[in-house]
Amino acid sequence: MVPRTLPVALSDDVGLPVDIDDDRLDSPAVLVDLDVVDANIERYQAFANRQGLALRPHSKTHKSVTVAERQLAAGAVGITVSGASEALAMTAGGVRDVLVAYPLVGRRKLERIAPLVRRAAGDGITVSLVADSSEVVQGYCELARSTGRTIPVLVEVDTGMNRVGADPAAAVKLAEEVARSQGLEFRGVMTHAGHSHDASDELGIEAVGRQEAMVMGGVREDLEAAGLDVRVVSAGSSITSAYLTAADGITEIRPGTYVYNDLRTLGRHACTPDALAATVLATVVSTSGRRVTIDAGSKTLTPTKDATYGHGHLRHRPGVVFTRLSEEHGVMDARDDLPMPSVGDKVQVLPIHVCVWMDLQAEVYGVRGGRVVQRIAVDAMRHSL
Repeated sequence: MVPRTLPVALSDDVGLPVDIDDDRLDSPAVLVDLDVVDANIERYQAFANRQGLALRPHSKTHKSVTVAERQLAAGAVGITVSGASEALAMTAGGVRDVLVAYPLVGRRKLERIAPLVRRAAGDGITVSLVADSSEVVQGYCELARSTGRTIPVLVEVDTGMNRVGADPAAAVKLAEEVARSQGLEFRGVMTHAGHSHDASDELGIEAVGRQEAMVMGGVREDLEAAGLDVRVVSAGSSITSAYLTAADGITEIRPGTYVYNDLRTLGRHACTPDALAATVLATVVSTSGRRVTIDAGSKTLTPTKDATYGHGHLRHRPGVVFTRLSEEHGVMDARDDLPMPSVGDKVQVLPIHVCVWMDLQAEVYGVRGGRVVQRIAVDAMRHSL
C-alpha cells in the first residue's frame, strides 16, 4: 500500500479510468504505458526461453509487487532485489523467490533480513544472498546461526566493472569457504557487467557481453573442477543479455530496465523507441521567448545527464532541449519551429535513467489508450539497502 503521508498525483477519491489530461491528475506524475510494459515483458521472456536461460528480473527498475507479478506470470523464475528492505517489500507482496544481489554488510542490514530468513523455509520462500569476500561470508554465518536456517549463497565475480565482486581467480577459494561454512549452502556465482554503459558503440557492448560470458564460463569450469556443484551462473543485464546463451555456461539472466526502458537503454541499442514505457507528465509553469519551464526538476527527473539526450527528452519535440534542472524546475530551450507551449500545457518527458525515477515516487499510473487505468504502488520506494 502507498504510505498516505507521501503525496500522490491522483487523489484516492478519483475513480479510474481517467484521461491523462484530466485536471485532477496533478503533475509531475510518472505514467507507464501498460501495453508497452506487457510487450516488453513478453519479448524478454521469449528471448530467455529461446536461449535456454532462466529469467530473474531485477526489481530495482519498478520496485513494485504489481509489476513483479506480471513478470512472474510470464515465466520469470524469481526476482532480484538490491537489499534487505527490497526483499522484505517483495516477499510481503507474495514474491516467493528473491536474490539479494548486494553484499549485506553490517549488523543492521543482517537484523533486517533475519526475520525473512527465519520464516522463509516454513513459508516456501527462497532467499539467496551474495558474497564477494570472507568478511561478508562470516556475517552470513552469524545470520545462519542466529536464525537456525541454511542460507543459499552466490559468490559475486568481477567481470570488469571493478565495483564489487571477487577476482575470477579467487572465486574457487571463496566458494569453497561458503561450501564448508555451517549454515551456508553454495548455490553458484553471479556478476554484473555494468561497464557496458561505457562502451561507445554496439560492437563495444558486444565485446563486454562476450567477456562477461567468457569469464563466467571459465569460473564455472574452475568450480566444477574443484568438485563444487554449480547450480546457478547468473549474469546479463538489459544491455548485455542479448550476447549470452546457455552454451556459455550461463543459467540465468537478471535484466531490470527492460520492463520500462529509458534513453540509456535506447542509446545502448538494447531497445527501440516503441519500447519506452515510462514518461513524466509535467506542466508548463513559465515561458519567456523560447524558454520553457516545467514543474519537474531534479527531484523528479534526477540530475542524471546523457551526452545525447541531456537531462531527458520531451516526447514528440526533439527540438526542445533541457538547459538546466533545479530541484523543482526543468528549464528547456525550444529550438524548433513548432508552436511554443503555453503556461498550463501538459508535456511528457522521457527518462534518462528510469530506475532512479521509481525511487522518488510513491505511486505511478498505468495507462492504456491515453487513460489512467491502474494505480501502481511503488512498494519498495526509497528502500534500496
